[in-house]
Amino acid sequence: MKQLCLSHYKMIRGLLYSIMLMCLCHFNVQANDPTQLRWQFQQAIDALKAKDLENFQQYSVNLQDYPLYYYLRYQYLQSRLKQVDSYEIQAFLEQYGKSHFGELLRRNWLKQLAHKGDWATFMQVYTPQKSTRLQCNYVQARMVTGQDTHAILLEAEKLWLVGKSQPKACNPVFEYLYQQRLINDKLLWERIGLAMKKGRLSLANALAKRLEPTEQTWVTRWQTMHKKPKKMLAEFNEPDWPITRKIVLHGIKKLAKKQFEQARDYWNSFQNRYMFSNEQIGEMQRDLALASAKQDHPNALEWLSAVDQEFLNDKVNQIRFKLALREKNWQAITQFTAEWPDNKRTRLQQRYWQARAFEQTEKYTQAQQIYREVANERDYYGFLAADRIGAVYKMQHHPIIFTPAEKVNLMKKLSINAAREFYHLNQISGKHEWLANGRREWQYTLKHLPAHEKAIAAALAHRWGWHDRAIIAASKAGYYDDLDVRFPLLFQEQLTVGAKSQNIDLAWVYGIVRQESAFMVDIRSSAGALGLMQLMPATGRYVAKKIGLKLKKTRDILNVDINVSLGTAYLRQMLDKFDGNHMLATAAYNAGPHRAIRWEAKDGCLPADIWVELIPFKETRNYVRRVLFYTRIFESRLGQPSRPIRVALAPKEACTLNYSSQTKDNSQTPG
Repeated sequence: MKQLCLSHYKMIRGLLYSIMLMCLCHFNVQANDPTQLRWQFQQAIDALKAKDLENFQQYSVNLQDYPLYYYLRYQYLQSRLKQVDSYEIQAFLEQYGKSHFGELLRRNWLKQLAHKGDWATFMQVYTPQKSTRLQCNYVQARMVTGQDTHAILLEAEKLWLVGKSQPKACNPVFEYLYQQRLINDKLLWERIGLAMKKGRLSLANALAKRLEPTEQTWVTRWQTMHKKPKKMLAEFNEPDWPITRKIVLHGIKKLAKKQFEQARDYWNSFQNRYMFSNEQIGEMQRDLALASAKQDHPNALEWLSAVDQEFLNDKVNQIRFKLALREKNWQAITQFTAEWPDNKRTRLQQRYWQARAFEQTEKYTQAQQIYREVANERDYYGFLAADRIGAVYKMQHHPIIFTPAEKVNLMKKLSINAAREFYHLNQISGKHEWLANGRREWQYTLKHLPAHEKAIAAALAHRWGWHDRAIIAASKAGYYDDLDVRFPLLFQEQLTVGAKSQNIDLAWVYGIVRQESAFMVDIRSSAGALGLMQLMPATGRYVAKKIGLKLKKTRDILNVDINVSLGTAYLRQMLDKFDGNHMLATAAYNAGPHRAIRWEAKDGCLPADIWVELIPFKETRNYVRRVLFYTRIFESRLGQPSRPIRVALAPKEACTLNYSSQTKDNSQTPG
């Protein structure tokens, strides 16, 4: 397979683009010709970077109807925030403020206005901001300009009542509250409690200085309890006051993180000495039960089962469910899943495991009924349910439908038009800057569109060939049924060659790519993984050496051909390591082979569908479910023969007796 170095490819593409642009100077192209407009836009950008304002203005004149004209104005104003008149910036914000770069200019100008103390202008241009600094500036601006005092106090109190230090910009607001004696001891203690809960002892110290000396001693005791809970609990003999109860609770929870049994003993003792509220008792029982599970206490399931239903949360629900699965306590699973809240996200998981529990307790009619219900869904659990009753997978492909008028209306939006043009500029020039800008505007657009318009945006991006944005938009819209948009057959030549060369399933490779990168070839994860198949540099170099592929630079891994060669070779290695088991190889691809080996050794005698639920890492657990689910969808889209979803563990000799004694459980699907 011919491999082209990514850097050389970009250099050649950029050179051809530059030659094409220069040649345009010799032709009389109409002003509305997209190619000419893009050339003029690039010339304007270059002139601005060179501080050649005369040429910048000349090129800009003809671009006022170009989708990225606003970006030229943004770049001009951003570099001259301290020089241009306020009316220019305000005029820009009125016309282009509803865009990513419009909001960015607004934020930067608000910071400058706050620094100058121009609160009147600040109030004119302020819109709700995520920045705590700007939120505090806004409250200060309202105070200075004499806004509604009651509303100011409510906003100031929200900013103050947090368990962490706030930016310096908040100090004038808090000082105002102190001066007006609006922060009383009750509010001080409330924030001290928030700080102690987060372990921010220095903040608690600073706040305590505003208390009376006798009150400050209680903060000191609280902090000592935080640092030495075991010692303090053994010696603690204070009167039964609200503050002493809080300190005791804090100490028991801190101790329970490492020494559950001692914490439980102290809890039993202090309950006889202090009048804790029902809420405090319920929360402590829940937290102690969670601590017992984290420390693998043999009675953890019993204590989690005893948690009052009023104090159940998602964490308790999931942990006790998993403990019951590990023990194959089907009665408990029936009870626990019935107590899950009505949640669309977990409904199919809940129903599938209810059916499994019914099946294992010989309630076959109820089990079959639920399996049929769940098998109607295109979902990981839907496919598992279909396998258990021998049903055909339901793909339920329904394209996104919209009218020409809806498309026209959507394309009138500045951000979506700009995002599309940035994308096209990247396609022509290969400059990552334009693609990054396009993604920023696209994300801004999605945040401000209703669900149906997000779905239309997904369909349009798919038509443009901007598939990763289409996939994201469809997900944000909650529209999962257009399989053309969500599961496109991209890079089919490269992936087919890679799969055939390693003798692995093409659909599985597609499932990995779809989950890893959503087909973004330039993606770099926060951990450093690169490209389509998200290879860590060290892994890429190791595999390259194994297959005799030379890597000149780490960034070569971003090249699609190289990335696929390395990724498919690594998948082959994982498949070989786990004797052809796709489920274990998938877990290893995400979390590393050593972890997958350890997890298999610990839970390898359990049914495979249970094994997946017990993967310790949430990321890997979701990853395995999605890849196996996506693989089945890509099998369908590629026209491959239908086969069961690949949730399977190869039985070991050590498990043979165990398996034969559990005749009701037949979840070992051949791998």
